[in-house]
Parts: sequence; structure tokens; C-alpha cells
Amino acid sequence: HARLHAREVDYTVKEVLIDEDRQIQEALRRKQAGTYGICANCGQKIPKARLAARPEATLCIDCQRLQEGERP
Repeated sequence: HARLHAREVDYTVKEVLIDEDRQIQEALRRKQAGTYGICANCGQKIPKARLAARPEATLCIDCQRLQEGERP
């Protein structure tokens, strides 16, 4: 069981790293296109504090909450 668990952990870590790399690459593309820091949903600027905390953010906090089914 230990080997299977270790393999599952390795796979999960690999998937997380691949997803983080994809998000970083997408942020770099948005920066080159001049759309970095602009909410993909409402078009408003994403606050600098949010980008400092989540540089890969594509949505402002209100739109992110809406997407997650929360109230803004």
C-alpha cells in the first residue's frame, strides 16, 4: 500500500506543478497581449493586492466569487 500511496502522491504533485506552469504561461501571454491584470469576465482592473497574492488571477475577486457560487 505504501508504494501505491507514494505513486498517487507523486502523480498529484506532478499534476499540481503542471497546472501551476500552465497558469504562469497563460499569465505571461496575457502580459504580452496587454491584458494582464484585467478581469476576463467584467473587464475591470484586478486590484494590485489580488495580483500580488495570486499573480495568475484572471478574474477580479467579485467575479471569482460569483464563479465559485458565492455572493460578492
